[in-house]
Amino acid sequence: MMSCPMTATPPVSTHVSTGGSAGEGTALPPYSHELDWPEGMAPFKVVDDGTQGDPYRHYQWMRENAPVLRAHSPVSDVWFISRYDDVRRAMRAPKVFSSQVVDPVPLTFLTLFDAPNHTRLRQVVAQAFIPKAIARFEDRVRENAEKYLAPMLAAGGGDAVDDYAIPLSMSTISALLDVPAEDFEKMKFWSDETFSYFGRLARNAQGTGTDEQSTLEFFAYLKDTMERLYREESDSVGGHIARMWKEGLLSEKEAKELCAFVFVAGHDTTTILLANAFRIFSEQPDLLERIRLNPDDADLFVEELARYRGTVQRASRITTEQVEVAGVTIPAGAIVRLLPAAANRDSSKYSDGERFDIDRNTDGHLGFGHGVHSCLGAPLARLEVQVTVKLLAEKLASLTLDPDKPIEYVRGNNLTNSGPEHLHVLLQQVSAGQTNA
Repeated sequence: MMSCPMTATPPVSTHVSTGGSAGEGTALPPYSHELDWPEGMAPFKVVDDGTQGDPYRHYQWMRENAPVLRAHSPVSDVWFISRYDDVRRAMRAPKVFSSQVVDPVPLTFLTLFDAPNHTRLRQVVAQAFIPKAIARFEDRVRENAEKYLAPMLAAGGGDAVDDYAIPLSMSTISALLDVPAEDFEKMKFWSDETFSYFGRLARNAQGTGTDEQSTLEFFAYLKDTMERLYREESDSVGGHIARMWKEGLLSEKEAKELCAFVFVAGHDTTTILLANAFRIFSEQPDLLERIRLNPDDADLFVEELARYRGTVQRASRITTEQVEVAGVTIPAGAIVRLLPAAANRDSSKYSDGERFDIDRNTDGHLGFGHGVHSCLGAPLARLEVQVTVKLLAEKLASLTLDPDKPIEYVRGNNLTNSGPEHLHVLLQQVSAGQTNA
């Protein structure tokens, strides 16, 4: 475990440059590949399957040595910001760090908009995600969690991603949108294809070859679904979006794509967070007994999990003016990647930040975003992980990683979310005497 105290960082400047781009009288910092990285640690890249899944050693080095890191890509330079104070300030300065990195915006995904469109679209679905509205799904989430865990218990283990996290997150977000269970499989396929298509449009990522056609099929399905939900007067999120469409508050394109965004964002991020919960129990097995005896501690676990191994690694921004961060001048029009997962381990904010500790004060963590783009679905994600943590603690005496099947990480186009794609675990159930009945 590596940690190092860090010097305070200067505030983000919002001074508009009158001298043109950085480099006109301002020296640009060296590229990532030009820096003196530690032996055995490859330079951090914009796209790198070797570090994408578990980048925390790179993040620590960046915070301590290059808190604003410039990396080269075939399209443009990309600037990575990794310290807590800098990331948080940037998230709170949307007029300087704009989310509208693509113009025109290709899809109605909330993460791609600034005000006023972001405000208008977010308000359409916001009420459906408040904790009170989400609470009514708790019994269903618990029922499905038990259903998906049962075969793993009987088999003595399985893939925490394929066997548990994906079906639980899929069933939950589908219920929120009022999509029938028999459509889960094709919805998952369409969702993955849409994410690929989005990556291709937003950052020229390599597609699947079928993603555009699959996305069009997904949108057609969602239009038919919203027609049904409107007729049935559904009180689901999907029904609410359908009414906004029919009442003229959303265009058909916006309604279809907003439904797709809710589905894609609602299952992909939570899938990884759920898998990471399994991983933490394998690393700190004593937490199973602690939470079994003190179920309320599951709330502490969830917040520390979001801080320590949150799903969202990168938040994309573009600078609207020249700006100084940590003593480095970033030019106007620069592509920036804020690194909330790196910021969350900054020991200047969280003492011994590289350690998972459910007793720490996690206030202010960026695991669910911050500012105007804070995660709309955070209450739902918290519920799913909380239910899972309590269930695992209730049912398991031990949870270990399968030594014969190493963790496989998300690779390729997915540069926003990162974590296990496959996480094989071995499970041992509690005996009758271990339960807290």
